[in-house]
Amino acid sequence: MSSKWPKLMLVSAATAAWLIYDMATATEAPRPAVAYMQYTFLALSVVGFFGAWLNYASEK
Repeated sequence: MSSKWPKLMLVSAATAAWLIYDMATATEAPRPAVAYMQYTFLALSVVGFFGAWLNYASEK
């Protein structure tokens, strides 16, 4: 049976990369609420990546 953790790591890393790209290439400053939401999603995707990585490493 294949593990779901590599897929979750890939999705989390892709989400983090997309959010970083989106924030870096913005042509104008977002509203504060949108900025907080973006940083929250970025933090959650990074936490999800490392959580999935730890779970994957503990299975091996």
